[in-house]
Amino acid sequence: MYRPIAAALLLALAGCQSSTVAMAPPGQDSAGKQFGPPPAGMGALYFFNPATASPVLNVTVDGLEVGQLGTRTWMRAELAAGHHVLRCRGGNSANARWVNIAPGDVRFFDVQMLPGQYVCSVRETDPGTGRAGVLSGSRALQGQ
Repeated sequence: MYRPIAAALLLALAGCQSSTVAMAPPGQDSAGKQFGPPPAGMGALYFFNPATASPVLNVTVDGLEVGQLGTRTWMRAELAAGHHVLRCRGGNSANARWVNIAPGDVRFFDVQMLPGQYVCSVRETDPGTGRAGVLSGSRALQGQ
């Protein structure tokens, strides 16, 4: 009798994990939502977490931390053209994606770990879905 109750409580607690991250100033949020082109020779990657419940996810590029995503947050990273390894870490999991960035690219990556999952994911999305994900969220402070 107590096992189902205990299991339900554990699931409820897992769903309540803190997903609070430091937020960027409002000016940076609105500037990033203009989706401007990256500097010459570089590409811009938007990382966004559209989930309504998620643990804090650490995002790295080539082993260097870009920042942390909470629920409905996003970040923009401008990278030199070339091959890069994107990685998310959340809870006790990590997942990687290898991408080749061309000069002038503006690309979108959905980064999330849904309740009940044990592995975070980094998935490229189409520009329409990516822009909608960014516009519906708030910019997380990078480099923390």
